[in-house]
Amino acid sequence: MRNDFLKDEREFSAAAISLFTVVTNTPIGIGILAGGYLADRRGRRPVGAAGLVAGAVFAAWAYFTDGAALWSLTLAGGVLGAVAVPALAVYGPELFGTYRRGRANGLIVTVGVAGSALGLLVAGWLSDSLDGRLGPALALLAVGPLAVAALVVWKYPETAGLELEDLNPEDREPGDPLAG
Repeated sequence: MRNDFLKDEREFSAAAISLFTVVTNTPIGIGILAGGYLADRRGRRPVGAAGLVAGAVFAAWAYFTDGAALWSLTLAGGVLGAVAVPALAVYGPELFGTYRRGRANGLIVTVGVAGSALGLLVAGWLSDSLDGRLGPALALLAVGPLAVAALVVWKYPETAGLELEDLNPEDREPGDPLAG
């Protein structure tokens, strides 16, 4: 979808699309490293929510720009959005005990894949409904990550600094003096 946007709406050549992808995606690893560091020190909820909000806003904003702003906003959206990855990815193993973890992770991945596919379909439909422009469609869809950020802030438990056995007491070894 982004490649079509770059080709059709911004008249990028194939080589320019390749360069754009390499330049704006490669530094995303910096966001992942920073997100892990910050999540352990500042808390998973605020770091995850901030990454979701910044990533959604900058990524959607990029589709309304061109030139240096397009490159800068795409880069910022990718790096800042990646901050959320380590902050939120730990919730699967931390919130589900050993016996439920596999099923829970399977459900989480399935919902994520289905949501991604549905998002592509809705983005295409919205874009077609909005004079073929992708920017307004993605701006509307950015409400999704903003809603998830609100959910993270108000409903997720803060797990930074806690041991897995404290989060899931049923996983303690038999005979552990801390086992209930």
